[in-house]
Amino acid sequence: MAINIAAHPPRCPFCDRIVDPPRDIEPKFLGDFSYGSCECGAVYVFDVTGHNLGAAFSEALGFACDEDWDLAWDLVPGEDYEDALVEGYDEVEHLVQPTGRTKEGKRVRGVLTFLRLAGDIRNLKGSGVKKRLQAMQVESRQAGPVDDSSPGPVGRIRFSKRQVADAVRKMDLLQLTRMAMDDVLVLHKIQRLLYSADENLRWMAVLALGGVVGAIADKRPARCGDLLRRLIYAGNDSAAANWGMIEAAGEIIRNRPETYGYYINNILSLLADPPSRPAVLWAVGRIGEVSPKTVRNSAFFTLLRMLDDTDSSVRGHACWALGQMKAVEVKNSLARHVDDSEPVRLFDGESIIDTTVGELASWAIKRISGDSMDTNELKKDDQGIAGQDSDNPEAAEFRRAQALYKEAEVLISRGMSLDAMQKLEEALEIFESVGSHREIANACDKKGDVHWMRGDLKRALPLYQRALAICEKNDDAISTVILSDKIIDLYRQQKDYDKALPYYYRSLELVEELGDSGRAAFYLTGIGDIYQNQGKIEDALDAYRIALRIYRGMKSRERAEILEKGVARLEALLYSQEA
Repeated sequence: MAINIAAHPPRCPFCDRIVDPPRDIEPKFLGDFSYGSCECGAVYVFDVTGHNLGAAFSEALGFACDEDWDLAWDLVPGEDYEDALVEGYDEVEHLVQPTGRTKEGKRVRGVLTFLRLAGDIRNLKGSGVKKRLQAMQVESRQAGPVDDSSPGPVGRIRFSKRQVADAVRKMDLLQLTRMAMDDVLVLHKIQRLLYSADENLRWMAVLALGGVVGAIADKRPARCGDLLRRLIYAGNDSAAANWGMIEAAGEIIRNRPETYGYYINNILSLLADPPSRPAVLWAVGRIGEVSPKTVRNSAFFTLLRMLDDTDSSVRGHACWALGQMKAVEVKNSLARHVDDSEPVRLFDGESIIDTTVGELASWAIKRISGDSMDTNELKKDDQGIAGQDSDNPEAAEFRRAQALYKEAEVLISRGMSLDAMQKLEEALEIFESVGSHREIANACDKKGDVHWMRGDLKRALPLYQRALAICEKNDDAISTVILSDKIIDLYRQQKDYDKALPYYYRSLELVEELGDSGRAAFYLTGIGDIYQNQGKIEDALDAYRIALRIYRGMKSRERAEILEKGVARLEALLYSQEA
């Protein structure tokens, strides 16, 4: 029988229907793919290179499950779904080329990865897939052709750099949106303004990029998604000039958190680069103002560590970001910074302000408490004993203790631990005499840190435990978790794993209440480690598997892969013992 080598439209391998061309949808998780679905319920993902079939399959699986990754990774091939490949797909002509070449001889490497869920699962998840595709189809019809690779029809309007800059200065987002729909270069021209010598214009460009992309993301998904990824890649490149790139990426996510919220993990990873931290915190603060859940689900505790950064700009932006997202749990942590007079320059979304870390901490506390206060009305919020009448001897002693505490911090940074310990002991004695429990906890915590630095773990432990007891009594969940972490690390260093277990469980309970899934997975992994060390393999597997599902849901591939290998080894060990 002769083999048909003529080019033909692509057909679904499960029902033999001709399928429509795949189209771009955001967000993209594992690669630059496009998507489609067949009337029979199958979905397909297009890989133009033909070399990323593993990622394309994973993308198809997640797409079919409407991004329910916990469900996706639990499905069994052959029982819960079937898959197939259609090779030699030419997206330009929307034809399958069986010979692997077009009639002009051009090589075709594209592959369509098809996947169809079993009937019951397809009925459960199919409506979500259809809604995403139908929404894109409706927007595409309203917007007209969306082929971003072509320059567009002859005679299409082009806008000059000056016209774009004028619209940005006026913050005329409606006009900019119309311009961006007609001219593919407008987004690029707005981006170029990030390099302007005019600081105000740079910030206007950041806001304009976020606003325009938010308005056209459904109509121009490929163009907008590519821009966001380029901004993030530029922010990652420390050798490149990346002024405003991180802030602009954050502003795009802020305007479309439901579409681009996944990329906040990429932005948070830039906290590892100290010069990028203020920009990252600004972006996170803007996102957290409109979608606090997007931030909380990623790395809530990472932000808290920024409160103690040596750079005042980082500390100030961290206070502002936590205030933006109204993180009620951090009020006590913020209160430690109300007397920090180090300067900070910050753009609050409307204007550039020169303020201090303490003023930003006070503003954040008021915002979290529900008091109306604009950042342009920032005032220092004197709290507690320190804000009482200067003639009060107790208040004077309290201020002296605070000064001693700050001196100790400076001495610690200089490596003068013995001198720092002397200051801390004197400050702690005063805090105890005036009954300031918050400051007692802070002093005990800092003394514990000094003992740990000097290798004296036995003296550090009771100090951490005393500080922890105070924080738990005052329902300070954040400080409780931070101190529990230190106690856990201390016990692990001493190889006293059993004593660390209750602290793991207490921290897990608190971070689940705070909504920090990444931290919850971290504690579950630690719990699994302890059970494994105790020989309780089934208990360890239970903890590891829950952590694995969380990491998969967060798209944390590296951590998920490490856990997958560990789980596989333990399962093999368990089966061999049972055999």
